[in-house]
Amino acid sequence: MAAFDLDGTVLEHNGSWVALHKAFGTERLGEASLKLYTEGKIDYKEFMRRDIACWPRRVTRGQVAEILSGYRIRKEAPGLFEELRSRGMKTALVTSGIDILAKEVAEELEIDYWVANGLRFDGSGELLPTGVGRVDPTRKDRAYARLLKKVGIPAKRTIAVGDTIYDLAFLKSAGLGFMLAHTTRVPDPEIIHIDALSDVLGHLR
Repeated sequence: MAAFDLDGTVLEHNGSWVALHKAFGTERLGEASLKLYTEGKIDYKEFMRRDIACWPRRVTRGQVAEILSGYRIRKEAPGLFEELRSRGMKTALVTSGIDILAKEVAEELEIDYWVANGLRFDGSGELLPTGVGRVDPTRKDRAYARLLKKVGIPAKRTIAVGDTIYDLAFLKSAGLGFMLAHTTRVPDPEIIHIDALSDVLGHLR
């Protein structure tokens, strides 16, 4: 299996949560919550709750989907996924982003599996105050391990690709871990730095 982070890796932009904050004018509040999470002062469940709470009231699923629909897939991604499929590899997205976006991208690129965090909506489609936490950003390896157990693929027969330090545990849990070089390089011998997604192909037998 080849598994990928979504925001900033398969997609050019940095985050579905960030996109929503920009649309709602709540970027500073989102940055404050991220700082608390990064410093270990709040857990990811509380981080999601704070993000959702600062958005306008009566936000609908349709509004969220419309905001997230402006995503841009990296130009080399479609060809890469096609080549991976031709080699008989399963593909997956493991992202702390939002499931609405992950599902859309997975369908467009014909990706086999995806796991992402979720937003909850009531019967009329209005956003509820608590999200569904499936992927803690710093512990993506746990979500990945659950996925691999479900599909019956050992971690040593997988590759993982990400773009930030939040992906480190995820990358190191796979047989090969790749980090896109547009982020700060991590001095870790277990991580392979690449300049483009398609560079992973040169490391596969």
